[in-house]
Amino acid sequence: MRKRGHKDAQSHIERMLGAIPRHCLLITVIDGHPATLSWLGGVQGHRTVSLGVEHFGQTGTVQDLYHHYGINAEAIVAAASELSVGRKISHIL
Repeated sequence: MRKRGHKDAQSHIERMLGAIPRHCLLITVIDGHPATLSWLGGVQGHRTVSLGVEHFGQTGTVQDLYHHYGINAEAIVAAASELSVGRKISHIL
């Protein structure tokens, strides 16, 4: 642990994200407020786009609500396609 003098100690998330180049974009998705996972970009300095639910009180099926809030598979693929460099993603497998 760093606070106990182990300067080279790393947390689990530092080890996981350390393997991802910093130029890569992180897209976080949560069935909750998007700020909940926004801290992940600060671990290694990745640009982060956080998707989630910013307004509460809607009712419907899970599929309908995920579509409404933009956290369904199609919305995630669209965000990745729009925000990343390179060939656009044309469909979901």
